[in-house]
Amino acid sequence: MGTVSNSGTGVEIQLGLFDAIIDLLLISPIFLLGVVLIGIILTVIFRKDSSVPKVKTSALSLLLYYYLCVMLLNIVGIPTLSEYFRLSRLGEAFFNPNVNFIPLSDGFSLSFVLNILLFIPLGFLSPFISKTFERVRNIFFIGLVLSLFIEIAQLFTLHRATDVNDILTNVAGTMIGYFCFRLIAKLRTPKRYSSQKMTKRDDTAYLPIVIIIIVCVLGFFS
Repeated sequence: MGTVSNSGTGVEIQLGLFDAIIDLLLISPIFLLGVVLIGIILTVIFRKDSSVPKVKTSALSLLLYYYLCVMLLNIVGIPTLSEYFRLSRLGEAFFNPNVNFIPLSDGFSLSFVLNILLFIPLGFLSPFISKTFERVRNIFFIGLVLSLFIEIAQLFTLHRATDVNDILTNVAGTMIGYFCFRLIAKLRTPKRYSSQKMTKRDDTAYLPIVIIIIVCVLGFFS
């Protein structure tokens, strides 16, 4: 029987892409501490308000946490302590400003669209977790503040750019996610936005913000 020669180029490309996706989705073991912290916070919330849906809130909070871990650390990139140690050994400066203040300087490029898509889960998940973020101004605020934090933080990274376009696209993605939430919520429960429900004290009010803070703090020490 003759032997079949196969260079394996196609297989290698597929394996390389698969490995890259796996690396993108993996997070550091230190983030297990965040799962514990979120679990403690949720336990306190559930004891204070038994009307908060436990399974839904827990599952979506952990999903938001995982999404933020992947997005902030593996895709966007924020400063980390290990990176500062590396820069110190190399004799590189910690402050590396690379700033663009011109909106739409690159037009509607692929990165422009991808940045929008990247922030859609934030606007979609946050109002499902907390009624506070069912208000449009609050979801706009969380998208804007997180975007500003990322762009300011990237002044202190070596190969990242602070770009006004990123702020525009990130906020746009957050709002698109929010309006997707509104559409789904309206189809499921048309009276969800009644004034009676919106005026009730929300024990999950700051939960999305707390999750963001946990990710950023643990990410810095990862």
